[in-house]
Parts: sequence; structure tokens; C-alpha cells
Amino acid sequence: MNLKLVLSFDGTNFYGWQYQPNKRTVSGEIMNVLKNFVDGEFKLIGCGRTDAGVHAINFVANLKFDGKLRVPMENLREKMNALLPGDVFLKDISVVDEDFHARYSAKSKIYRYIFTTEYDPLMRFRAFYIKGDLDVDLINGFLKVFLGRHNFGGLSADERENKFCTIFSIHISKVGRFYYLDVEGDRFLRKMVRFLAGAVLKFQEGKISKDEILNSLKSGQRVKVEPLPPYGLYLLDVRY
Repeated sequence: MNLKLVLSFDGTNFYGWQYQPNKRTVSGEIMNVLKNFVDGEFKLIGCGRTDAGVHAINFVANLKFDGKLRVPMENLREKMNALLPGDVFLKDISVVDEDFHARYSAKSKIYRYIFTTEYDPLMRFRAFYIKGDLDVDLINGFLKVFLGRHNFGGLSADERENKFCTIFSIHISKVGRFYYLDVEGDRFLRKMVRFLAGAVLKFQEGKISKDEILNSLKSGQRVKVEPLPPYGLYLLDVRY
């Protein structure tokens, strides 16, 4: 059987999604709970790896197993949520085709990085505090350079050979005291969205130019941009 799981989690106290021995991870918590409800061996596959501290609104995983469930399928979500910690919530479980793969079947992922102009201790692990407003129109004009297929090696911390990603949409908007940087792409490299968020601030401050970014996207060369902290980043959705 192959089940599709949709969940949300607060990444503050996790070392990311991917299971790591002796470290608290989202997949580790879910697998510990699944042992109570699935007979035999099972495999839990995530739609990607999230860094430590990164949050998710609609993270997708699939669960493959040959044994049987110890509870009716319609009760599984409720039973699991009763045992999962408070910073993980299972939103939906559904039966999918055997060839469905949470990562490789995905057509795109949507991430959001949140900035706030007002420091709030309750939001210190939810949004990145900036001093002063951002020029939304100016930044949206700048963000167009990222659209299309480019080499993002210079704007990531990824060691994989293939550094090319296709960005379908990217824009920034203001909602009250918050700025939302939303980006949709076919794949993302390690820390890539956090580097893009860092580039936004560097451009706003006049410390990096559009030409420097264009050159990096062609050559893969590193630019003078640092990734922003993980706590401002959210995986919003995965499209299949």
C-alpha cells in the first residue's frame, strides 16, 4: 500500500525533516508513531529535506508498506495526531497509486520567506526582523532576473553536481508589518531560498547589482550574499 501524508510542522526544535540518528527530526517523530499502527517494514519518503529550523504548512510524504494497518484507515490520522508531539500535525492521509513518490512525482514546490518590520519576541522564530520598509516595486523588478532556468550554484550551499533549477514565479508583497517573498520552482538547492532572501536585502541596500546576479546565474560563481536564518522560511505547498 502507498499512502500520501500531508502535514504541517513548526521546525524550531527540529534538525529538519530527514531522519538523523540521535537528533530530533520530523520524519523520526512520525516513524516512531507509525510503529504503533503499521505491521512489518515500512518506508517514509519526504518531498524534500528541510533545514533545521525551517517550517512547513503543507509538507508531503508518502508511506509505503506491504503489511497491514492495525487500525481502520479512516481512523489513522486521528490516532497518529493523538501520539504526535504538538509541533507536528497530520492534516490528511489518502491512498495513492503505487508509483506515487512524494519527491520525484512533484512538479513544483512553493516556499515563502517572511520579513517583519516590527520586532516581536513571539515571532522571533517565525519571521526575520528588518529595520525599515522594503521597496516592493523596486524589488519585484529585481526578482525577475531569477525567472527561468539558471545555475543557482552561487546562491546555494548545495554539493550536488546539478545546480540548475527553474523558477516559475517569484515576487514579494506586503501584508501589514510583514513582507512575504514567495517563490515557486521545479527544484531547490540547499539554502537556496534563504540565499534569495539575502539577495533581496543586499539589493535593497544597494550592496549588490542586478548584473552581478545575472553573472552568477550564468556562471554559478558565488556572490557576496549570505543566507538568512532558517526560521523565516516556510514550505507552503507541493504541486503534483
